[in-house]
Amino acid sequence: MLKRLTYILLSFVLAACSTDDGEVIATRNDLVADAERKPFYKFNPVSVAPTAEVSSEEMHLRYIDAGEALPTFTLTFPEGRSSRVIMEYTMGSFGSGPAKYDCTTMLFVRNKATGTMLEIARAFTPFGGMFDDTWQKRFYIDVTEYRALLQGDVEFAYFYGGFDNDETRAHSFAVRFLLYDGSPEREVVDIIPLYDSFHNGNSGYRGWAYGVTGHDIEAEERMGLRSVTIPAGVTSMELRLSITGHGHDQGTFPERPDYTPYNMAEFDENSYTFKVNGTEQTAEGRIFYSNADNYLQQGTYNYDRANWAPGNPANVQWWSVDKAAIVDGALTIDIDLPRFVSSFDAPNAEGVAQYIVMADLFLYR
Repeated sequence: MLKRLTYILLSFVLAACSTDDGEVIATRNDLVADAERKPFYKFNPVSVAPTAEVSSEEMHLRYIDAGEALPTFTLTFPEGRSSRVIMEYTMGSFGSGPAKYDCTTMLFVRNKATGTMLEIARAFTPFGGMFDDTWQKRFYIDVTEYRALLQGDVEFAYFYGGFDNDETRAHSFAVRFLLYDGSPEREVVDIIPLYDSFHNGNSGYRGWAYGVTGHDIEAEERMGLRSVTIPAGVTSMELRLSITGHGHDQGTFPERPDYTPYNMAEFDENSYTFKVNGTEQTAEGRIFYSNADNYLQQGTYNYDRANWAPGNPANVQWWSVDKAAIVDGALTIDIDLPRFVSSFDAPNAEGVAQYIVMADLFLYR
């Protein structure tokens, strides 16, 4: 308790340095705070009818090989601003029912200005063996931050990481966007991708291996420090972090000699910390998710997992970044995981601990 109290007290200490013109810039370790946003809802959080709706067809999910182009679809949105956009995400079945296992599904939207694909949702299929062809489950995700991208013809892409689908039984998904008119509280100036394990993963599963010698997840090309240029006029910033753990590694944490990991990284609790402009932050993120209230399925559906639950969207986390972090129009962000030593020698070994990581910084005015 004393150690924790000391840590809290230290979080309010300020160190200062001076620029050439004498201006004092504070170096703080309270520049990051939990934005306290729900990752998804089980019912639409908006009580009034939407102004417009845009719906997709049902998509039959099949395995996407690492070298294969992602399947895409295009939806046409009305032009103009919306105060809020809610995406209704429907999990369903193809054929006689959904496939058996809990597998990763990712949905991306193209930023037409840059050509890049941004992850707009990550969800995990249920253990579907006990469900029939009528089974469906709906969830609601607030995607208001992406409303500037949802104008005119918009391209989406999707990924499914399971081998269990066939022509008689498979998972499916569909989306419906609910748009609400009004003046937005704030405008998104830019969306800056920070981390993306999907396109340069080293685990064979679109993720980054954790603790494998020679394949450090904290290396520059993975979760290393990122330098960001911030345009004038930005009044606030939020970091959207989607990090889910997978694998059943029995490695060790060198700084926790009395702790024995339990199937790292899927079934074991972990955390991450921030450095902003090189200063360790008080904020600490938890990579764990309680499945105590998950709905009945087959398999290990009610076991707690690393930020996800079978048959549900991922537990996306939002963090507010204080604009005081901006120094001369720039800042640096680094997200760190505790040091872990894997029991495997290869990053793509079966069962290796790994994290699928997507992190984007949203700039507002």
